[in-house]
Amino acid sequence: MLMTVFALAIASLLSFFSYELISYFQRKTTIQATEFNLQLVSHIIEQDLLNLSVLGMTSSTNSSTNRLLNEYFRSGSAGSMEAIRAFNSLQEDFRVNRSNSYVRRLVVTDNQDKFIQVDHNVSASMPLNIHNISKLTGLFPESNEEWDRVIQDPLSMTMTIPFVIPVYGDHASRSGTVYLLASTSVITDKLKGYNLPPDSSLLLTLGSHTYQLQGDSILPLAREYKVSPYEQDVASGNRTSLSLLEGTEGEKLISVSYPVRQGVTLSQTLVDKQFAPQWNIWLLLMLGVCLLVLTSSGLITVYLTRKISLPVEKLKKRIDKIAQGHFLVDRNMEWNSELGDVGRGINRLSQEIVALMETRVADEKQRQELEYRMLQNQINPHFLYNTLNSIKWMATIQNATGIAEMTTSLSRLLRSVAKDMRKLVALEEELSLLSDYFLIQQYRYGNKISMETIIEDPQFLTGLIPRFTLQPLVENAIFHGIEPKGGGHLKLSIQSSGMSSILITLEDNGIGMSEEQIGQITEHFMEQNSKEQMEGMGLRNVNDRIQMAFGKPYGISIESRLGQYTKMSILLPYLNS
Repeated sequence: MLMTVFALAIASLLSFFSYELISYFQRKTTIQATEFNLQLVSHIIEQDLLNLSVLGMTSSTNSSTNRLLNEYFRSGSAGSMEAIRAFNSLQEDFRVNRSNSYVRRLVVTDNQDKFIQVDHNVSASMPLNIHNISKLTGLFPESNEEWDRVIQDPLSMTMTIPFVIPVYGDHASRSGTVYLLASTSVITDKLKGYNLPPDSSLLLTLGSHTYQLQGDSILPLAREYKVSPYEQDVASGNRTSLSLLEGTEGEKLISVSYPVRQGVTLSQTLVDKQFAPQWNIWLLLMLGVCLLVLTSSGLITVYLTRKISLPVEKLKKRIDKIAQGHFLVDRNMEWNSELGDVGRGINRLSQEIVALMETRVADEKQRQELEYRMLQNQINPHFLYNTLNSIKWMATIQNATGIAEMTTSLSRLLRSVAKDMRKLVALEEELSLLSDYFLIQQYRYGNKISMETIIEDPQFLTGLIPRFTLQPLVENAIFHGIEPKGGGHLKLSIQSSGMSSILITLEDNGIGMSEEQIGQITEHFMEQNSKEQMEGMGLRNVNDRIQMAFGKPYGISIESRLGQYTKMSILLPYLNS
């Protein structure tokens, strides 16, 4: 039941989200298709309007036609040769213009008693003369208008769009007016065959006037709309704009607008139902999906119960028996499936647990035996310490103080090696062990070697250092630096190196090393299998133990000059013990 409810909930959510997703993509696709269609048509209309604007502006300024028109305006006779030359030039401009078929009439006048007209269809219009030129709407001395509205040609039945600009004469002064009436077919011809969905309409905005396009007609809007930005989507083009039109009766339309040119915009309205799939079909589809989910979930439940639930229950009971201490192998759980692999794994686990228990018993016996042997081996160090102590007292009785001191130092060193298992010790303890070691070496070499210890701050003696760090360095300096020379002096200095570091420097005045020898020693630091003296207690061993304890920035560095000195430096962090 839970699985069925869950499946139904998932199916319902998927149906809802898929409905919303399809609606979103359908809205986006519809808007993009509308935007592309408007862009394509607008570019064609823009070219014709541009050609007509060029035709009007040719008579306005800086052209031969403009010059002839101004000569005609300044002449005294209306029928003079200046008028004929101006008319011929204007007619030639009209003829070579690619969009001249959309010109209903082209009139150029001095705003008084002179005018020249090029009429595209004379038979369909009343003749223009000095008496009826005043009927031309919007023609007055200061008129200036560029594709701002739709009007009817007063001398014919043609609906037109006026383009009115001034004619300039000498000194950039206005000498007349160009009055061009373009047929509305310059817009409607490009929209023939335009794929307009049902409930959609095409709108044309000229200046501050908005019209509706119906076939070959451009009509004023039948109702007023409140315009606001559309925020549910954005246009793909930077010139396209989306807006929401709200009517007085509550209807809402989405308007996709593309500018043809400045002041001229072509728009298409869309309704919300164009974006959404058919709800009744979608409801039937969702019911079918739910029915399919119910049927599938029932079949899957029966299948899973037989293939998973029952085997899992058997595995659970088997694990409970293992937890109670029953480790016998059950071959009935080794089915030919993934759960059978689990059953085989449980059987192997039972066998391994039995083997592990037997191994643990054997290991415990061996551990007890090793502990007994360790207790026995503790007798040997005690015997050695007692023997060394007896040698010391015999040397004292016989007044052999050197032997007594060497025996005491050796005893302390051996005791530290045997019993002290700490990895890090205080620097003060390390110096004490070094003192015992150096005392033994002094008796060995006589007065040929000496060592001086300089401590910058007694507080450094509480810092931590790996055990037996300084002894290998002193041993290396004596055997390889001072002994070949016949004797020498060691100087051990402990000083600060930065805010939280200690620098320990051991310098000898022995035979020194060359750069090649220093390089070989440095390479030994990097090798994994390099052999050192004293069973791994050499320089590489010391360097590795320092870096294992404190990290890579710390360790040993070597400085030497052949025949003069060798200086070994140890950089340690100051960690208070």
